[in-house]
Amino acid sequence: MQRPRTLQEVAAFLEEDKNVGSCSLSTLEEDSRQVVKGSLFYAHKGHTVDGFDFMLKAQEQGAAAVICDCDEDPSQEQLKDVSIPVLHLKKGMTIGEFASWFYFNPSSKLRLIGITGTNGKSTVTQLIAQYLALFNRKCAVFGTLGYGFLPNLKQSSNTTLSAVALQKALAEVVKEGADYAALEVSSIGVCEGRIDGCVFSGGAFTNLTRDHLDYHKTMENYAKAKREFLNRVNPDHLCLNVDDAMGKSVATLKPEAILFSPKGALAVNAPDKSVKHALLNVTDIEYKHDGLKLKIDSTFGKGDASLSLLGTFNAENFLCALSVLLSFHFPLKELLEKASQLKPICGRMECFYKEGKPRMIVDYAHTPDGVESALKAARSHTPGGKVWCVLGCGGDRDKGKRPMMAIKACVYADKVIFTSDNPRTEDPVRILEDMEAGVKGSADNYECIVKREDAITKAFNEAKSADCVVVAGKGHEDYQIIGKVKHHYSDREFVMGLLDL
Repeated sequence: MQRPRTLQEVAAFLEEDKNVGSCSLSTLEEDSRQVVKGSLFYAHKGHTVDGFDFMLKAQEQGAAAVICDCDEDPSQEQLKDVSIPVLHLKKGMTIGEFASWFYFNPSSKLRLIGITGTNGKSTVTQLIAQYLALFNRKCAVFGTLGYGFLPNLKQSSNTTLSAVALQKALAEVVKEGADYAALEVSSIGVCEGRIDGCVFSGGAFTNLTRDHLDYHKTMENYAKAKREFLNRVNPDHLCLNVDDAMGKSVATLKPEAILFSPKGALAVNAPDKSVKHALLNVTDIEYKHDGLKLKIDSTFGKGDASLSLLGTFNAENFLCALSVLLSFHFPLKELLEKASQLKPICGRMECFYKEGKPRMIVDYAHTPDGVESALKAARSHTPGGKVWCVLGCGGDRDKGKRPMMAIKACVYADKVIFTSDNPRTEDPVRILEDMEAGVKGSADNYECIVKREDAITKAFNEAKSADCVVVAGKGHEDYQIIGKVKHHYSDREFVMGLLDL
């Protein structure tokens, strides 16, 4: 069992010439509410909160010392009554690097696999974890749906945990015997240093479409963050979607990577010997009522895979997960045989059905590309029926994608109802007006209903039994944020209630 770090050891590592004593440290925390006896409290100036204001509270909770960035210092007022030592990170050191050291470099004690891209991260990480379990390997997951071991994930506030929380959680899963960990790597997480200190044994890129421009401002900045992460991954276990322009571009710089093409664009048996990459293709997709059947061709061999997943984009997600497992030398034949045991992901094209009622699909699609993909997927699995879409856009987020998402909905669905998502501090009616601006005068297959439950109920009541209703935007979320208050609400629960499941 790993012994804890001591305060004296921390001071020595930070090259601080202070007599701090030699007490054992329990945890590293950046939220004073999480501090326990013997914690080291990381205080820093955040976007909205100054952590130095909470040093005294941390001390009262039992913190043994405070650590802060090398170029930050608390004021005399903030230091008032604080008697525990205040230490500084070394110049050029990030808190993620320190946290990794503090927890004895947990990412080097398992195989950490990072998945980045606009869409598909949650599904790919969970498919990897499910696959590894079928091979009796223990894999933790970290992402939008939570972190820990399936199916009992702990709730997470961000797609990628903070640098401090991530290293602590990695140390926990190492202690619980994890052989692997599959981590969703968000672009914001990269920019904010949340993955600093992580050693990535493998990784994959899914796709790049418009998202998070409220943060990144430009697509160039967004792509740059993705590239920065991909450069941190061991290139022998890097998998790239070359149906995406960015994936194709990165591939030219990564000759060791596995390239995968969900559209079957790679010439697996080409005579060109200059191609060093391992290649993986989907050559045919059969859409069934309850899943997919894929034909796979690759430099690893050929075969078929039957999946309980819906939509072309889930074929992409599966191919990405399959590529990662192949990069770690799992045999293709066994992987394809076990594919039918993979389960759908919570709130990701999750299908709810009852005989004589319309099929209801709950999906997390919250980008223009995500909406298009979800509706195309529903269409593929709904021969002879109409596709309905219930869709909202989040408040206090990228306004530019609202009319784009509305256009995608009206183009790819037969009937559309615009409604509220998480309006946050914006007026829900104004958000609907922003969406409607994209289709007013050019589409006549939509209406607006502010209350989400009413919108879903109307679609359900008016859809025929051969139809499919896609409820998009919230997926796994079990809350709705109105103003600054989180209210309990779940599309999944509401849809199951309508179907009496």
